[in-house]
Amino acid sequence: MGQDAACESLVTVTPVSLSWNTRSLLFALGAVAGLVGDRVHVDTFTTRYADSAVPVIGSSPLWFPLATGVATVVLAETRLRLPSPRTDRSLQQGIGAVAAVLAIYALTGILHGSSLFSVTVLILALSALTWATFGDVQAAYVGLVAALVGPVLEMIGAATGLFSYASDADSLGGVAPWLPGLYFAFGVTAAVLGELGAARTPRVSATG
Repeated sequence: MGQDAACESLVTVTPVSLSWNTRSLLFALGAVAGLVGDRVHVDTFTTRYADSAVPVIGSSPLWFPLATGVATVVLAETRLRLPSPRTDRSLQQGIGAVAAVLAIYALTGILHGSSLFSVTVLILALSALTWATFGDVQAAYVGLVAALVGPVLEMIGAATGLFSYASDADSLGGVAPWLPGLYFAFGVTAAVLGELGAARTPRVSATG
């Protein structure tokens, strides 16, 4: 009995990186969701891509779904590097988080032409609700990283002429002011998906 207790004390369960199968699934999910959301932006003239020789998938250049797929995996892995990944996430919660981001993404296009201030307030509020429903403190950190890095990269893309936002929606350094809210919700969702897909294995460590 004492020996069993001693052995148990040497075993700790720690989060590990996502398996390659899970990474592939998250990449595909991020790529497809990105294509769906971007289609709304293109159809509503919220964004416009410059003419180029890059192959197009749907309404988006090839690099766009690749970027959203990679970002999903990177943000999911980032959550697993932070303390205390949750192990009680359900498939329903993952689906709900993805649906929330897609709804926010669609609204940014559907409401194009409305008061930019009002739309920005709405998107920020919905992003906060997404975090409150599905996230935790660590997911908020991941969301903040996405909310900072994503818009900056898009500002660079807009400045170099890869794409442009409509003239009535580009007041934040050439991009829309609601963009940080959309990226925040995306980061929170990727964090939840990382927790959902994480593989956990017992690790035995000697204590002398």
